[in-house]
Amino acid sequence: MESGEPERAFADRGARRVVLWTLAGLALGACLTIVVLRVLHRDSVPTLTPDLFHAARQRWKANEPADYDLEVRVTGSQPAVYRVEVRGGQAQAAWRNGQPLKQRRTFGTWSVPGMFGTIGRDVEAIERRAAGRADPRAPELTLRAEFDPRYGYPRRYQRIEWSSPVEVSWEVVEFRLVP
Repeated sequence: MESGEPERAFADRGARRVVLWTLAGLALGACLTIVVLRVLHRDSVPTLTPDLFHAARQRWKANEPADYDLEVRVTGSQPAVYRVEVRGGQAQAAWRNGQPLKQRRTFGTWSVPGMFGTIGRDVEAIERRAAGRADPRAPELTLRAEFDPRYGYPRRYQRIEWSSPVEVSWEVVEFRLVP
């Protein structure tokens, strides 16, 4: 062995240790950053289960007012603000971003029964997947919702489709009973 070889081998081992400890520290720091960001940005909208959905729908049916105005803010790939006037339990007029919807058949989409219909289709997809009956091409969904404790209408709803960047959310910004 030449003189200096043991010192060079020791230095190489020391350099490798420094690199390994640095990499371990960076990995740990990245993991902690992810955890902190998830906690800070965690959404407070609860996960929607079929039981919660069915209970809210029953609460709506038991307390459904005949006349109300509703404003819903939609975010996602097609953001908009919808307003709907419901009289006698039927959507009579609707607007998207202040512009009247022209096709009467679309008025009810953003009424409470229309929103329950949309959520109901997603809940059925979750139930089919849980039962092993889902179409293999069907997207995996995460649903979150918050319902009004008195009337049962969906105050907030989130639909996350994991196989694509599609996420749709809405929030009822106004629910006003009309005397």
